[in-house]
Amino acid sequence: MRVALRRAGDRLVLSAGLLAQAAARLLGPKVLMPWGDYHGYRRGGAAPYRWTARFVPARVRSSRPTTAGHAVGGSPVTSIVLVTYNRLSMLRRCVASVLANSGDVDFELIVWDNASTDGTREYLDFVAARDGRVRVVRSPENVGLNGVAAAVRLARGTYIVEMDDDVVEVPSGWLAEMMRSFDQVPQAGYLAADEVHSPTTSGARSAFDHCWTIDYGDGVIIDVGWTGGWCTITSRAVIDLVGNFMEAPGRIFYAEDWDFVLRCLRKRLVVGVIPGVKVYHATGVAENAAAGCLDVCVLKYSDGPEYRRFLESAQSALQEGLAD
Repeated sequence: MRVALRRAGDRLVLSAGLLAQAAARLLGPKVLMPWGDYHGYRRGGAAPYRWTARFVPARVRSSRPTTAGHAVGGSPVTSIVLVTYNRLSMLRRCVASVLANSGDVDFELIVWDNASTDGTREYLDFVAARDGRVRVVRSPENVGLNGVAAAVRLARGTYIVEMDDDVVEVPSGWLAEMMRSFDQVPQAGYLAADEVHSPTTSGARSAFDHCWTIDYGDGVIIDVGWTGGWCTITSRAVIDLVGNFMEAPGRIFYAEDWDFVLRCLRKRLVVGVIPGVKVYHATGVAENAAAGCLDVCVLKYSDGPEYRRFLESAQSALQEGLAD
């Protein structure tokens, strides 16, 4: 299905992109990146950001209320959903940063623990006992990213943030800014924080990915294009429209975020990155090796042949580490 859709998108991308850009200029946001730059950069004919060419929004304002970060009726405004398995060293940094830098928003942090055995259970017990914003859900077995959808079903917030446990640093005020950006974008579907690039990680977003940079007003600029779910905001209304995150019982699968992006695009919702919010996503072999989590990478990338290069890289680094 994904291959067929990609090929169809490649055939239509030029005409659809020109029409979409014209619609954006006439009906709503200001397009800052010209089509010529986008069209002139073809990375092997399979760059996923092309898919958004058909869905640059017209001026259709959402009916979502602006909550300004305050609870309504006793429920938190935002639910942060985080799935973890045996990455305690990263999880500690992630949770500490979220709790320290999100105080301007009424939120809950739902941590789905996939039966970790590395001290994660004891750490989460400690944190939850001292901070009422933390809710811990213990799975009796490792269900992988099936935990995302399961945790979303428990969420009470109007906004839902899907976060990876290797997002180890978030800036002060990050959550309020992501909510504000989501409210400002007509037909917002799935908007990710941008990522810090360093010698050891580029996050999950390549420095060379192209997109349309669109100014939606009030200081909200979005790189409209393909994104992942490392630290990404959506809403209960969007999930009601497109469905919950992917579930595949019995599989430790990968790329539930790509599946969610596709469903947002089919409903003409906007996906992209918020360049005004940068987080440190410690993904990749180097960061996981430093954290002692390469075995978790091997398990994650064993799901299917499409992840072969990631799997081989993690396996090689793990073997080198064992040999030292």
